[in-house]
Amino acid sequence: MLNKLLFHHFPNIKSWLTRLQYEFVSTLNLKKDVLFMNFGYTSHHQGLEPIALAPEDEIHRYPMQLYHHVAKHIDWSNAAALEVSSGRGGGAHFIMNTFKPKSYTGVDFSTRAVDFCREQYGDIQGLDFHQGNAEALNFPDNSFDVVVNVEASLYYPNITKFYEHVRRVLKPNGYFLYTDLRYEEKVAIWHAQIKAMGLKVIKEEDITDNVLKAMEMDRERRMQLVDKYVPAILRKQFYHFAGLTPNSPNALPHLDNRRYWYFVLQKA
Repeated sequence: MLNKLLFHHFPNIKSWLTRLQYEFVSTLNLKKDVLFMNFGYTSHHQGLEPIALAPEDEIHRYPMQLYHHVAKHIDWSNAAALEVSSGRGGGAHFIMNTFKPKSYTGVDFSTRAVDFCREQYGDIQGLDFHQGNAEALNFPDNSFDVVVNVEASLYYPNITKFYEHVRRVLKPNGYFLYTDLRYEEKVAIWHAQIKAMGLKVIKEEDITDNVLKAMEMDRERRMQLVDKYVPAILRKQFYHFAGLTPNSPNALPHLDNRRYWYFVLQKA
């Protein structure tokens, strides 16, 4: 209830608190246990085969599957790509390794996250990371064939500025691959904001059920990570941050009455 109140009535305060929380995560010695910061995706309950992964990647299956779903609908051949809010770089590395774009640049406001990514992925040609602001992207007009944004924009204080910069840095015919969540009563407003960007909507899809199922399948790993890395006094809040209900039996997953959507948009 408090999170919802802050989102609706004090979005700047909520954004600031969330960034503090994220910066705290960046100070933890998470090593390779946490390379992704999203809730995950699965479609196996719909009869579809899961993606093939190397044994060492199985621990990250559900967050990787979200990036696969985000990326699979376009041709990445010879593409220059930008991910805004690239976090700990797991998605950037996955797309670079799986879809083989020409280059992939990750931007994140956290200098600690950027430093981690540079150390973790610094030897991969074409993959680099920079500190930056989603609402003031420091790149020339028409720079990228693809812009990616995964489960991050709900915390931006001024979403319109972000959308303006996405449109500006995209090349003509470039793609914006976008997935995020909003409270149910805000979804229509959010969709209107997206359409006001002036990009062509190629695909839009409500993937809430896929995300919730992934959170259920990945629940024990998330619980173990919170218990392992977060001090006991902060665990209740971080269970919520990880999409888990701390006071429910077995910490049931939740999206706090939010709907999760995925979009493929193209600049004319």
